[in-house]
Amino acid sequence: MITAKALGAMPQFVLNELGEKALMRSMKETGLPYRFVDERDGYISEQSLASFIRLAGRQLGEEKIGLLWAPYLTVADYGVWGAYVLSAPSLAGALTRAVEVMHLHSAEDRAGFAIRGDRAIFAYRFGLGRHPGYADIAYSALAVIASIPKCYLGRHWRPTCILLDFPKPPRAFEVEDVFQCPVTYDSTSLALVLDRSDLNACLPLTRPRRTVTAGDVVRERSGGPPADVAEAVTHILHHQMLEAGISLEQTAKTLGLGVRSLQRRLSETGVSFRSLSNRARVQKSTELLRTGEHSITAIANELGYSSPNNFTRAFKAQVGLPPRAYAASATAG
Repeated sequence: MITAKALGAMPQFVLNELGEKALMRSMKETGLPYRFVDERDGYISEQSLASFIRLAGRQLGEEKIGLLWAPYLTVADYGVWGAYVLSAPSLAGALTRAVEVMHLHSAEDRAGFAIRGDRAIFAYRFGLGRHPGYADIAYSALAVIASIPKCYLGRHWRPTCILLDFPKPPRAFEVEDVFQCPVTYDSTSLALVLDRSDLNACLPLTRPRRTVTAGDVVRERSGGPPADVAEAVTHILHHQMLEAGISLEQTAKTLGLGVRSLQRRLSETGVSFRSLSNRARVQKSTELLRTGEHSITAIANELGYSSPNNFTRAFKAQVGLPPRAYAASATAG
């Protein structure tokens, strides 16, 4: 899972280029809640992110869509995570911070920062390196990483070179045109290379200084992305309840798995999709009951129970009280 903020300007780009219907279709097909066009709290699967980019490219007829929106992507759009990175006193500190809090950005992605001679290298690994849309993920990721030095050295700064861990594509000159630096292909990692002397650059005095801590990032990111498949499924279920409703098939697709594979992996952790669904629905129902604004029947219908009685049985089995008694105690408190 990866923060929904990784979508950056991409949904808006698709909206501007293809229109709202195409964007809605793309979001739905890749398991992304449409609200993520404007709101990007929480986490999404890396499969959904990569598939959205791939689908957008096909609809636009662009083989390298990542290069089209690269100029519009910036770490500043990553909420408190980006603010923490960009509030470091120096560029060296900013790149170090990006590595230190990468686990709060994504459960699968990894980053490293090293100095080799007169060069500094920021390496990045995306969790789905074999996805068909990986090249565009790579272009997008490097654009975001390159936005960090630009905040310290100015928007005209350019990398010494970039390293791409896939073969040289047709019309490779387009990549150099966008990043305006030499490009090396078939590298062992995806990386941004800069001069070591660049690391001394300090945060411009003209920029407002905010005191942002790693703790602020943890609080914004609710402790980080889901740690295992059961947590990831629960996260997706809560997204689905805000949209069309819970679906085993859509959950599996969102995670890039077949239905049986998902069920098997959940079983290995000691849970089932049904138990997670019931737990998520009961959790949502407690939140609805505490408001005192919804009837038992309305909640049962909204959460997909076949009848209010079935909802009541499921709720009592987990909470220990029937919904009406829970609602009465919650509103009284």
